[in-house]
Amino acid sequence: MKMHLGLAAVLGVGLSVALATPATAAGATINVPDDFVTALSDTRATGHFEVVGTGLRVWTESNTSTDKVAEYVATDTPLAAAGEPALQYSATTGGAPGFQLVVDFDGNGTADGILVGEPGVYGNDWWLNNAAQQFVKVGAPSHTGGSGSANHGTLDGWRTAFPDAQVVAFGFSLGSGVKGDGVLTAIDFAGTSYTFAQHTVLTGKDQCKNGGWATSTKPVYKNQGDCVSGFASVKSSGKLLVK
Repeated sequence: MKMHLGLAAVLGVGLSVALATPATAAGATINVPDDFVTALSDTRATGHFEVVGTGLRVWTESNTSTDKVAEYVATDTPLAAAGEPALQYSATTGGAPGFQLVVDFDGNGTADGILVGEPGVYGNDWWLNNAAQQFVKVGAPSHTGGSGSANHGTLDGWRTAFPDAQVVAFGFSLGSGVKGDGVLTAIDFAGTSYTFAQHTVLTGKDQCKNGGWATSTKPVYKNQGDCVSGFASVKSSGKLLVK
């Protein structure tokens, strides 16, 4: 996938997305935190996430500028094939996280801005973050008020305006300045419903016994002997070989 991660300016705005639950055709797993793009992470001091079953609990402690949790997963998906992305979320208290699409609007390999969808607030209207490139603002489907920014439109409108657009990352954001707590049970994107998991990592060769080797997901072992050998390698080299 061709993706440049110099997105500090693009990501320099708090974004929020409301929720919907369209049908999806497939399932996949996001391994936390391994599958989150470190360069795009904007989880701050008082923003948090943890895997709960197959969901992801996200929460902030208050409503200050450090109360934000935002993570992204890399993709290489044409905006034309993104469908109608949505978050499945069960709130405990406060505000809900939002859906964000990091987009390369001209297809040159560099992200140009973020589209934000808030169906609970703006229906099927997606607005562009203020730090986006000027050519994207100019080409936006609509420049009227009544949305999250002056540059907005439906996803179909954005697809028509930028037929070469590629989504380079998708994710969620709670905050900043929003207090909330709940479980993100799935992210629906491009016909796939993504749930969450953590890798199972063994910590010693004794855990390889009695079928324990088969429970490891990082690394994945072929058999018990392979598992034991892996820890022998750690003892000799000081580093576990991740396959």
